Amino acid sequence: MSNAYSVETVRRIALEAFQAQYPTLSGSLGGLVTSLPNLVVRLDRPGTYFLIGISDSAGLRGIVQLDGLSLAVESTAIIRDPQSSFLLSEQEALQTVKAAFPQKSGWHDAFLGWRPCRESFDSMRPLWVLPYSDGEVYVTQNREGVEQLTIGRGG
Repeated sequence: MSNAYSVETVRRIALEAFQAQYPTLSGSLGGLVTSLPNLVVRLDRPGTYFLIGISDSAGLRGIVQLDGLSLAVESTAIIRDPQSSFLLSEQEALQTVKAAFPQKSGWHDAFLGWRPCRESFDSMRPLWVLPYSDGEVYVTQNREGVEQLTIGRGG
């Protein structure tokens, strides 16, 4: 996580924001805990943001999005099915892209990225961006490998 804020500061702000937005969940099933912050790079303009999962003993309860520079709360969401997964791991994204594009090689470090498009309709569902020797490809949170992103808001 490359940022001026400590992991604990990001986690604390996310938890406080979620508890303020959803006070009835604050005492749920033994208390809420946060995931490690996930840094997401904006692909349509300069900027970054953090996504932080909020869980209890039953599973994922919500997601908080914080601005990468100011840590201002950009959005919060409640998850109706606590068995939902938060984000695809980097390893899962790499496995997906290698299966989808076996002819590509020279993979570099992957990162989470987002811009409005059909492949990633919501900033809380960013893409994995996987650079390789001749460009980059993307993996959606649904494990779909794509070579190009559509233009537009998504749908």
